Amino acid sequence: MGIDRIGKGGPTLPTNTTAEVGKSGQSFEATLAEKAGKSEKAGSVGAVEGTAASPLEKLRAGQIDLNGYLDLKLDQATAHLQGLAPAHLDAIKKALREQLATDPTLVDLVKGAAGQAPTLPEG
Repeated sequence: MGIDRIGKGGPTLPTNTTAEVGKSGQSFEATLAEKAGKSEKAGSVGAVEGTAASPLEKLRAGQIDLNGYLDLKLDQATAHLQGLAPAHLDAIKKALREQLATDPTLVDLVKGAAGQAPTLPEG
């Protein structure tokens, strides 16, 4: 008595597999082509959305200064907090900005990305 079924035959497969692919009557190839078309459309949408310059690209192009770059990054980092009261959101951004200027690890990260060290904002 063997443990495996090697050489003993396996389950029989239906002979008309294309009828089983989709109940809607589409063939497997048509389904794949349709999905490929959807992914091409999604790729082109992503390409259009990706045309806006990132904060780092704007900084490197001279469109914004380091403070503008950090403000945009803080806006991105706190975008999910938009439901908070404006005073609370401003306090969070101020605390994060202070950390960016004083935490040695964060200062090094900003220097590496932007090429210059952040400073505490005035005011």
